[in-house]
Amino acid sequence: MLLDLYGTNHDPSLWTEPDTFHPDRFKDWTESPFTFIPQGGGDVDFGHRCAGEHVTIAIMRETIDVFLTRYRYEIPPQDLSYSFVDLPSLPKSGIVLTHIQENE
Repeated sequence: MLLDLYGTNHDPSLWTEPDTFHPDRFKDWTESPFTFIPQGGGDVDFGHRCAGEHVTIAIMRETIDVFLTRYRYEIPPQDLSYSFVDLPSLPKSGIVLTHIQENE
């Protein structure tokens, strides 16, 4: 069985502007653990969740920090469309970043 994570994470009754990326919406998350499903549903300590969830979230936090504060890059035009039936579903062009050299 597969959960409809796309449907859950794009439900307009749960999310304001569900198709727009707003990472700050999770900064002070206090809603139900069943409406935000990064690694499964329910309580982390008692529910069926990924054993590596805390490590995964910590790694994601550090990775995002590196991309936001230590690298300068541009995102050139690309085909970010994806299939709703392929697993894993990846953008057609991949994700392309162009590094910007710093003048020292």
